[in-house]
Formats: sequence, structure tokens, C-alpha cells
Amino acid sequence: MAQLSPEAVEARRQYEREYRRKWRQKPENKEKQREYERRYWERKAKQSKE
Repeated sequence: MAQLSPEAVEARRQYEREYRRKWRQKPENKEKQREYERRYWERKAKQSKE
């Protein structure tokens, strides 16, 4: 992948943040987000026990 200028990287980061924020506001996606986070923390807990 081509190296992007710092401005381009920042612009993309802001766009993605905004996109995710809007995505999470939909009820069906809120549920997916919650489910994903729950699985993430369960996996983390399992790894820390080992």
C-alpha cells in the first residue's frame, strides 16, 4: 500500500471514527457491538487465566 501523507491518514481516521459512530447508532448494530465486546472480554479473561 502506498504511504499516505499525515494529513491523509488523519482525514481517513476522522472519517472512520464518524462512520463507526453513525453505524453504532442503529439499533441492530448496537446489539452487534455489545455482542462483540462481550466476546472480546471473555476471550481476554480466558487468556489472562492461562
